[in-house]
Amino acid sequence: MTDLEGRRVLLVEDESLIAMLGEDMLLDLGCEVAVAMRLEKAVAMARATAFDLAILDVNLGETVSYPVADVLFARCIPFIFATGYGAAGIDPAYGSVPVMQKPYQVDQMARMLRHLLVCEALPAKGESGRALPHTCTFGAKITEPHPIRAD
Repeated sequence: MTDLEGRRVLLVEDESLIAMLGEDMLLDLGCEVAVAMRLEKAVAMARATAFDLAILDVNLGETVSYPVADVLFARCIPFIFATGYGAAGIDPAYGSVPVMQKPYQVDQMARMLRHLLVCEALPAKGESGRALPHTCTFGAKITEPHPIRAD
């Protein structure tokens, strides 16, 4: 069993062939995958479903996936952006989020997802030098959404 085995991953990708490729790679890594191809569905899933990790295509047709990123930030769910434009194509407010270059490559995907699981602090939106604290869940499966405390 690998450290990605059984991890629930939200994959947000608007291109059907790329979504199928990404889903196949994640399944090969042992992940459970939920695919959202439209912004509205992705936001709804990010709000209502327990995920361990997420991969967000930045450009979703005529829109971007930043509203999904905001939900994931609020829920402290680690994620990476995927784009063919590299980090230069990311809004500066999200500059601290890891970026995976497209097209997807399984080794890069596995390495970046594992990196999200090693208990490093999640970056704060808009502040690359500051991080949001989070609880280490390496080796543990999330069974329900974690409430966010304001204190």
